[in-house]
Amino acid sequence: MTLFLQHAGLVLLYLLLFLSELLIFVGIPGGWTAFAIIFIYDAAHRFGVVGWKILLVMIAMLVIGEIIESFLGVVYVHEKGASRWGVLGAFIGGLGGAIAGSFVVSVAGSIIFGFVGAFALAVLFEYGYYRSAGRALQTGFFAFIGKLSAMFVKFLITLAILAIFIYVSWV
Repeated sequence: MTLFLQHAGLVLLYLLLFLSELLIFVGIPGGWTAFAIIFIYDAAHRFGVVGWKILLVMIAMLVIGEIIESFLGVVYVHEKGASRWGVLGAFIGGLGGAIAGSFVVSVAGSIIFGFVGAFALAVLFEYGYYRSAGRALQTGFFAFIGKLSAMFVKFLITLAILAIFIYVSWV
């Protein structure tokens, strides 16, 4: 009976971690939230379940996810043929929109405004450079897709962290 309750508790913990990782899609740092839960769980077990080495690997994965999220959208726009101005607009717009959006709508504002900002400034900067509405809109679309792709990559990294935790914690 004790083993059953332990496994049931772990399954509920895994579900909680997965749900916290979904917060990435509403602008909350779900990967870091999940890591905090894993850290507290491991600390409660005197760091005998996950251990410091794996915790440090998880932190490294989260940092890499943040870096990828910051730059993948910009790289994607560049690879699709945007000018340096379009790339710069996508980066500034995504970052500025995310910051501004967090003040407008507390939870999802940073995501929504990040997408809108990346699209809008990529279009504006690209139009300013080429004077072509079609090319500018195409660049804006690629900025949107790049930012969305970056978010999914970050989510996949957090799923890998969850998989590692499941592997080391399942008794």
